[in-house]
Amino acid sequence: MSRLTALLLASATAHMIGAGEKKDDGALKLTAEESALVEKTNAERHKADRSPLKPNAKLMNAARKHAADMAAQDKLEHVLDEKNPTDRVEAAGYKPQFVGENIAWNANDANGVVAKWMDSPTHRDNILRAEYTEIGVAVAKNKRGEPYWVQVFGKP
Repeated sequence: MSRLTALLLASATAHMIGAGEKKDDGALKLTAEESALVEKTNAERHKADRSPLKPNAKLMNAARKHAADMAAQDKLEHVLDEKNPTDRVEAAGYKPQFVGENIAWNANDANGVVAKWMDSPTHRDNILRAEYTEIGVAVAKNKRGEPYWVQVFGKP
C-alpha cells in the first residue's frame, strides 16, 4: 500500500449533530482546482443516483482555512489546533445538521484525489451520503509544493 493510500484510508470523518478564479453560485468564486473537485465529486454522486452537492460559501471558507492550516503545519489531520470539522464549520457561521470531511495529501489533481477517495470505504461513504446537500472544497500547498486537499460536506 502506498503512503498516499494509507494516508487517504486514515483520513475521512463524519459527524452527526442536532489557477484562476471561476464564478460559481452567485458571488462565490472557485478556483479551477476547486471547480474540478466539486465536478468530480458530483459526477460520482450522479453515478450513484444521488443529488449533486451545491457549493456553500461558509463551507468553502472552512475548507480553505483547514487546507491552508494543514499545509502551513505540514500535517494531515481532522483535528488540528484542537478543532474538529464541526468546530470549523460552526466557526465559519454554518449551522449544520450533518457534517463530514475528507482530507488528502499529495494527490496530483482532482481526478486523482477523488479516485483515491472512492477507493476508500469511509471517504466513499462521505461522498455518496444522501443526507449531504452542500459542499466546500479547497487545496493548499506546503513549502515543498505538495497539495493538501479538503472536502467538507454539510446539510444545514
